[in-house]
Amino acid sequence: MNKRLLTFGATALTTALLLSGAALAGDDKDQDQATSEGDVVEVEMVDNRFKPDELEVTVGTTVRWVNVERRSNHDIYFPEEDIKSGRLFPEESWERTFDEAGTYEYYCQPHENRGMHGVIRVVEESDE
Repeated sequence: MNKRLLTFGATALTTALLLSGAALAGDDKDQDQATSEGDVVEVEMVDNRFKPDELEVTVGTTVRWVNVERRSNHDIYFPEEDIKSGRLFPEESWERTFDEAGTYEYYCQPHENRGMHGVIRVVEESDE
C-alpha cells in the first residue's frame, strides 16, 4: 500500500509541475509591455528603468508601479504636480488613478541621473 501511495504522490507532483510549467510558458509576455487587469495597468521597475517607460491609457485607468528588483528601491515622482510615491522596496507597489486627460511625465528621484524616466499619456475613451 505504501508503494501505491508513493506512486500516486509522484504522479500528482509530476502533473502539477507540468501544468505549472505550461501556465508559465503561456504567460511569457514582451518585457516592454505593461500588463493589464481590468482598469489597472502595471509598470515594472527593473534594471533602473520603468517597463514600459511610455504608456497610453484612457481616463479613469489606474497605473500600478511594481518594484521587481532584487535589491534596489525606487520611487515615482511627478515634478509638475509634486506628487510622489515614497520609496518602494522589492515587491512593493504604488498606484495612481488618472482622472484627467493629459501627459504626465515622471521619474525615479534616486535614479534620475541614470535615465529612469517615464511618461503616461491619458486620453479620452473613444466611442468606437
